[in-house]
Amino acid sequence: MSVNVIVSGVPGVGATKVCENARRELGDEYTLINVGDVMLEEALERGLATSRDELARLRFRDQRALQRRAGEYIARESANGPLLINTHLVVETPLGYLPGMGPESLAEIVPAAFVVVDAPPEQIRERREQSRRSYEQFSSSIPFHKQLQSAAAFSYSLQSNAPVYHLINDESATATGEQLATIVGMMSNLATQ
Repeated sequence: MSVNVIVSGVPGVGATKVCENARRELGDEYTLINVGDVMLEEALERGLATSRDELARLRFRDQRALQRRAGEYIARESANGPLLINTHLVVETPLGYLPGMGPESLAEIVPAAFVVVDAPPEQIRERREQSRRSYEQFSSSIPFHKQLQSAAAFSYSLQSNAPVYHLINDESATATGEQLATIVGMMSNLATQ
């Protein structure tokens, strides 16, 4: 059975860069999947959205359907080898905060661990301002979003019997990626014992 590790952080924390660095450390055995990209591809095919920013504005049932399709895709990819899965466990929408993963998706993915990437709110704000990506749809309540993210990770952990790890990405995404690669390697070693 492949080891699937779910990595998450609030928008602007740098989880994508951390995952990319960890994947390079881990080598070609691991595949990095960005769930938002998978959901966008499905949304484009269905005519539901034209950009990642539009996904959060979809009706909740459409978001859930896209999450289910992403879970199915990840399950298929997992048959080919271990995965590093970058996703948001909590999604901020105009209707409030919603779960980033439904129970069906969680069952499809079978995570070995959850890793929450974190940074101080000031750094997250700064990264959002410097990014080419638009963060206009997100509120200024970064601390609350971070709390929900951590609570969601632990809730999903209880449902899947997988541990939660916490990484601080305040200095270097390269160093944080190395820490993530160490965690993933440890989970892989445990799975083969």
